[in-house]
Amino acid sequence: MILDPTKLDVLKKPFGILIKDDEVTAKTVTEILSQAQQVVAVGDTTTERLVGFGIIPYISVTDCKEKRVVKTSKFEYPVDKTIRFQNKPGELSEQVVREIRELVLANANDDMKTRIRILIDGEEDLVALPFFMYSPNDWMICYGQPNEGLVIVHVTEDSRKRAASIFNKVFI
Repeated sequence: MILDPTKLDVLKKPFGILIKDDEVTAKTVTEILSQAQQVVAVGDTTTERLVGFGIIPYISVTDCKEKRVVKTSKFEYPVDKTIRFQNKPGELSEQVVREIRELVLANANDDMKTRIRILIDGEEDLVALPFFMYSPNDWMICYGQPNEGLVIVHVTEDSRKRAASIFNKVFI
């Protein structure tokens, strides 16, 4: 599915709570995420920030890039399973959407026993949308808002509906 370039403004608005870059601290993030049943991190910088705060995401999605530039520094954190997907920049592959849906449904009651890292060959930016649509209530999805800060989405029935509406609007 290809992103409609005329709909980019819809995706530039934070989908959840925006914590400005200069306010992203271990204390602030930990307080918010303490209410989460599970934590998902989308993006290299987001994942690295959470791990640096001692928060190991249940699922992380990375592409080893920051602002489309390959990262030279690598950070490690404990995961039980690594899954690889291809996803072209400016697109969201149907396979990725299907696989994330199945992954979330299969692991919804896992109680954080299996930590999963999804490595994207291409670009991971749009991969947050399927997590918004399919994650159970009280999961929290974290992603970076470029040049602004960290966004935390508390998944609810309402947020799933909003995500599905956006999903249906922005792809050709």
